Amino acid sequence: MTHDSTGGRPRPGRGDYVVDEATRQAMPSEPAWVGRVQLVSVGPPLRYVLVTATGYEWRADPRDVRPATVEERAEYDAALERRLRGLRELGRRLTGSRRA
Repeated sequence: MTHDSTGGRPRPGRGDYVVDEATRQAMPSEPAWVGRVQLVSVGPPLRYVLVTATGYEWRADPRDVRPATVEERAEYDAALERRLRGLRELGRRLTGSRRA
């Protein structure tokens, strides 16, 4: 994280894990999304481009973003690994089916 030139909260940089509280839902209950910063768009207005472990990208308002906890980062990494493992397995199946 880098510090904002205005002396405010630390500003996330590319690759940082953050939580977008604006995505939290009360009904149905859904936790806020965890994402990794792909791009800091200096705007105006300033926005972060985030990506979920499933590859979904969205823009987040800096006022709604906070650093992810250790647990949230671990959950993100585990979800990403499950996704990548599934894609690798699919690739092996598809490659194997061409040999038949």
